[in-house]
Amino acid sequence: MTSLRIMVLSVGVAVGVFLPFVAVILAELGFSPSAIGLVFALGAIAFTVAVPAWGHLADVRLGRPRTLQVGAVGAAIVLLVLLGSWPRPVVAILFVAFWVFESSWQPLSDAMTVNALPGRGRGYARVRLLTSFSFAVGTVAAGLVFDRTGYRPAFVIAAVCALAMAIASAGIPDIARADLSALRSTLSAEGPARGGPAGHRTWHFGSAGVALRVAPRLGLVLTAVALVHVGVISGNTFLGLRLVELGGGPSAVALSAGLSAVAEIPAMLVVGWAASRIGLRGLFAGSASIYAVCLASWAIADAPGLIIASRLLTGLAFAGLVVSVVLTIATLLPSDLQATGQTLFQMTAFGVAAIAANVVGGFLYGSVSPAAAFSLGALMAVVGAVVGWFVLPGVTQRA
Repeated sequence: MTSLRIMVLSVGVAVGVFLPFVAVILAELGFSPSAIGLVFALGAIAFTVAVPAWGHLADVRLGRPRTLQVGAVGAAIVLLVLLGSWPRPVVAILFVAFWVFESSWQPLSDAMTVNALPGRGRGYARVRLLTSFSFAVGTVAAGLVFDRTGYRPAFVIAAVCALAMAIASAGIPDIARADLSALRSTLSAEGPARGGPAGHRTWHFGSAGVALRVAPRLGLVLTAVALVHVGVISGNTFLGLRLVELGGGPSAVALSAGLSAVAEIPAMLVVGWAASRIGLRGLFAGSASIYAVCLASWAIADAPGLIIASRLLTGLAFAGLVVSVVLTIATLLPSDLQATGQTLFQMTAFGVAAIAANVVGGFLYGSVSPAAAFSLGALMAVVGAVVGWFVLPGVTQRA
C-alpha cells in the first residue's frame, strides 16, 4: 500500500503544479484566448485518441504498472523539452504531446487502485483523497513560488513527480491481463442478452469494444459524463484567464484550484458515505447540479474573491462526480477490464467533452463574453445531471 499511496500522491502534485497554470502560461507566451482554446482542443483530440489505447495496452498487452511507467516517463521528457525556447507552433505541438502521455496517469492509477483494494474498489474514496490533498498542497505552494519565479519551475517539478509516479507504480502488484478472445467467445455465445449479436462492430475497438459489449449501459453513462464535463472543462480552462482579467495573479489562480482540491479531501469521505445512501445516480446528479450553479455564478461574478470562494463547492461537486463514475465502472465491468473502463471515462470527460468545451468555449469567451462561455457550461451540466439520474446505478456499497 505504500507504493500505491506514493503513486496517487505523485499524480496529484504533478497535475497540481502544472495543469491549473497552462492557460496563463500560454497567454504569457503570446497565445490569444481563441488560440488557447484551440491548443486545449487539439490536446483534447489527442487525449481522446490516446486514452483508449492506454487502456488496451494496460489490460491486454503490457499490464497496468508498466503502461503507466511509459506514460509518466514520456510526459517527463516532454516537460523538460518545453523548457527550451520554441516558436509558438512548436510549443503547441509539445503541449499536445504532453497531454498524450499525461492522459494515462489518472485512469491507470484509478484502475490499479480499484484492483488493489478489496471488494472491487471499497475504500477507493479514501485513497483518491490523497491525490486531492497533494494537488491542493502542490497548487497553492506552486502559486506562491511562481509569484516570485514565473512559471518555468512548473515544468521541472511536474517532470520530477512524473518520474516518482513511474518508480512507485513498479511496486504495485498487477492482476492478470484480459483475455479478449475468451471474453468475445463468451459474449458471442450469450448473444443479445449481453449486448448484441455475435460479430458486433465493437470488436474492431479492442478492449474498449469488449467493455461496451460487456456493459451495454456504459455507453449511456459516458454520455452523461460528457455532458457534465463540457461544463467542468469550460471552468477549468477559462477560469484562470478570468481571474487574471479581474486583477488576480498566479497566486489567485493557484488559490482557486487549490481551494477546490482542499474541499475534495473531506468531500471524498462524505461522498463515499453518500453513495451508500442515495446511490451513485443521486450522487452524480446532485454533484452535477452543484457544479452548474457555480458555473452560472461565474457568468455574473466580477470579484475574484467571490469566484475563489465558490471553488469550495466545485471541490465537493468534483469529488462526487469522480467517485460516482469510478465506482459505476467498477460495478459494471470485471477487474481485468478496469483500466479500459477508467480510460473510457477519462477519454469522455477530458477528451470528447474537452474538445467541445474548448473550441466552443474559446470562441464564446473571446468573441462574445466570459459569461456566455460559463453559461453554456452550466446548461450542459444540468442536462448531464438529468441524463445521469436515469442511467447510473442505484445504491451501492460504501465507497
